[in-house]
Amino acid sequence: MKIVLRLLLLSSVCLSCIDMPDRYQGLPPGEWRAALKIYDANQGIDAASDQSSSNRSYLELPFNFEVVYDSPDSFHLVFRNADEKIVNTHIRFGLDRATAFDTITIDFPTYDTYFKGILDEGIIEGTWHVNYKENYSIPFIAYHGQNHRFSTVKTNAADFNGRWDITFDYDTDNPYKAIGIFDQEGNYVEGTIMTETGDYRFLEGEVQNQKMKLSVFDGAHAFYFEAKNTGEEQITGFFKSGKHYTSNWIATRNEDIALADPFALTTVTDEPYRWDMEFRNLNNQLEPLSNIEFQDADIKIFNIIGSWCPNCKDETRFLIDFLSQPRDVDISMTSICFERYKDDIERNLNQIQTYKDNMGIPWRMLYGGYASKQLASEMFPFLNKIISYPTMVIIDRQGKIKHIHTGFNGPATPEFESFKTTFANIINELK
Repeated sequence: MKIVLRLLLLSSVCLSCIDMPDRYQGLPPGEWRAALKIYDANQGIDAASDQSSSNRSYLELPFNFEVVYDSPDSFHLVFRNADEKIVNTHIRFGLDRATAFDTITIDFPTYDTYFKGILDEGIIEGTWHVNYKENYSIPFIAYHGQNHRFSTVKTNAADFNGRWDITFDYDTDNPYKAIGIFDQEGNYVEGTIMTETGDYRFLEGEVQNQKMKLSVFDGAHAFYFEAKNTGEEQITGFFKSGKHYTSNWIATRNEDIALADPFALTTVTDEPYRWDMEFRNLNNQLEPLSNIEFQDADIKIFNIIGSWCPNCKDETRFLIDFLSQPRDVDISMTSICFERYKDDIERNLNQIQTYKDNMGIPWRMLYGGYASKQLASEMFPFLNKIISYPTMVIIDRQGKIKHIHTGFNGPATPEFESFKTTFANIINELK
């Protein structure tokens, strides 16, 4: 009996000296609900307070992600916005010896942003950082085991279905038009908002009584929309991008509303074309736009983009897919990138290289300069203006500009399918 007791005591002592491993070598698997704290009316409020409260003095921008294990010690994340699924494998996880907490860093290298937070008992608290903006970070918190976006409450829901004629900044001297497309089923709603320069991505949210809330987070942009049904087929609301930008908007239901033709927004001036202009390549060497490949191609395309721009990413994905298909025409493609680090060429070139590698872009990418539409317009005097990233220029074999496409309304919009057809017809006509 004494021997048994001694063995039990010895076993107990040994177990107290051993750090028993967690079941998972990272985040707990399954659904997570996260929220960026984009407005705080009461500085110092505890971001970890009750997220179900409707009386919070801060505004949260919620989003969802899933932790998926590929093996016992390897996992990835899937960020979800309605039908959009964004896979992220750029994750660093481990014990921070300075704080004695498990720390996770989630990089979005394509967009040059990252999350960093502390994991404790199924909760991550930390900040989202945007590298190319000085001192820009937003607090966030994430909860394991939650898959709702805004709330789990079910109430009566006003009707936001359909196509809406939107005016942003209607109370300023510079209003601009947009189209809202919302697909609502009960309290759940998804959709997008299109402008002449691009769309606001895959929006997802809820309707409670007369109010609609929508959000999206894609690693680059954090968008929050709120609207109230005021009756008589009209809604009013506000839009927040990140923690600084706010815009008011008003909308009326209009199933026939359409935006201006994106092939007519940017036009050719009387200035002669110049294809010998030089830009820096990724080796930091000056290179003319009109290299041999560009000169000899049947069709020449260049687009003016930024690695930080999700609409540019949508256009780039489309072009990668389109140009990878077998064709009986030689197409030369070049991207000219305008980036966010002012007066830091090397950092901008590194970001373009990262973007190229992560996207698997097979064509030449050049650095145009700082991300300024005015600067881009000055660099292309044969175009009347650059009003959007992206802007795509299509040139025939004689070196004549045939089409210019401004902005990009991507797969979140119903216009995307018609654009694909139009683009294919243009290439067929030029070959």
